[in-house]
Amino acid sequence: MSNWKNVNNWHWVNKNCLNWTQAYFTEQLIGLEAEKNGNKVKITKLDECTGDVDLNQRKGKIITIYDVQLKLSWEGTTSDGTEATGKILVPEVAHDTDADDYVFDISMNDESSAKQPLREVIRKALTPLLCKKFEAFSGDLIKQHGADVYIEKDQLGAATPVRAPETVTKERTSINTAKTTTAPAKEPSTASSGKLNTTTLTDVVEFQTSAHELYETLLDAQRVSIWTRGPAKISKETGSKFELFNGNVRGELLETEPDKKIVQSWRLQSWPEGHYSKVTLTLDQGSDCVQLHVKQTGVPIGEEELTQRNWSGYYWRSIKQAFGFGAVF
Repeated sequence: MSNWKNVNNWHWVNKNCLNWTQAYFTEQLIGLEAEKNGNKVKITKLDECTGDVDLNQRKGKIITIYDVQLKLSWEGTTSDGTEATGKILVPEVAHDTDADDYVFDISMNDESSAKQPLREVIRKALTPLLCKKFEAFSGDLIKQHGADVYIEKDQLGAATPVRAPETVTKERTSINTAKTTTAPAKEPSTASSGKLNTTTLTDVVEFQTSAHELYETLLDAQRVSIWTRGPAKISKETGSKFELFNGNVRGELLETEPDKKIVQSWRLQSWPEGHYSKVTLTLDQGSDCVQLHVKQTGVPIGEEELTQRNWSGYYWRSIKQAFGFGAVF
């Protein structure tokens, strides 16, 4: 008897494997550790694994299509006993990502100079181990689930009379419905009455480039248009207005110190009318990288998560992907 469901593996068959992927990376990444010169770091938790993971079969060929974002927690101890914890954000682990194109955004809680050796261990010793795990994922995915979408020839038997092809609808989970756009996320603005309650956001982002290159990337109109993927109205002239992402981000350049500091007024279009925060970007040149210290005062209460998400996704991730400033090797 032939397999009437998918004669000769002809029809497109799809399986959603996101839940399995979350368990897979939990097993493969937690406990992963590296050491260099007595400094040790270890992955302690998979905080997030979001995106799409599909295994497909069409005309006898098995195809993996996936694009996930991972957020990991880590802990470490320096050679002198100083302890530290932090996060590693991997914005994209995808079927078409080359081994040297992975981006790792490393953050540290209560950062200090005494803890900096741990950053080096993560960047030079731990991330290569993560890359190896990512490269093995596709093969393991096929090995685990290939039989669910592909029928071996000895199970097919002789062909039966032609029947109408079975339609298989691609499954999606609610966690996978968000898609990246070329403009920051917008939320409905709320009217403010009286004094606006605000807060301060801080962050430290590492780029594999020089302070000069990063400074130019943040203020040169041609470069900005590349990483924003659209027209960019911006200049290096103090007092000039800037407008990015189709007007969703706008402000004024208040102060600059070439290759060292940028100060701007900054707002999202969704914020209460006329309200601007103040952003100070300080560039700290290291031996082989530059750390960007971000301080943003005057962020409306309730807008913190959205604002941080826009900085991380539409600024830092886009810059690293466009210019290779986040490549590990």
